[in-house]
Amino acid sequence: MNLDSLSENVLVFRNLDLSTSTEVLNFLSSKLYERGFVKKEYQIAILEREKKYPTGLPSIDIKIAIPHATHTLVNKAALSIGILKTPVEFKSMGDSNINLNVQIIIMLALKEPHGHIEMLQKIVKLIKNPEALKSIVNASSIEEVLNTLKPYLINNKKLS
Repeated sequence: MNLDSLSENVLVFRNLDLSTSTEVLNFLSSKLYERGFVKKEYQIAILEREKKYPTGLPSIDIKIAIPHATHTLVNKAALSIGILKTPVEFKSMGDSNINLNVQIIIMLALKEPHGHIEMLQKIVKLIKNPEALKSIVNASSIEEVLNTLKPYLINNKKLS
């Protein structure tokens, strides 16, 4: 995803007041579907995949989840990012017996089968910067969120 298409392909929702991971997943996936980025089945697939393969990532302070579904359900590469007022529980990617209080959700809708690995590597760099995570949570605008994310997630490479 190049910077020219940033506003079209990265959906950011700030100050979300949702209570469960299921509500968050339904909300973010419905926004991707409404914009035509994913097929209808993506919404069900994201919930099913999260049950089997949790996507919560531990970090020092603010926790992130990176839910995604198979590339075959994606029409056009995009990200749907939710920033919660209050964290909700997601299971840890490394150990599904561990619950993490997640406040930032970066839903991946990628067209390439191996795109998730590259994006995960980028997100790990973001997680290692607690100040960037705080900036995202405390941002006063969507533009501020995007400016913080650009060096980590977007760069000038395509998501495809």
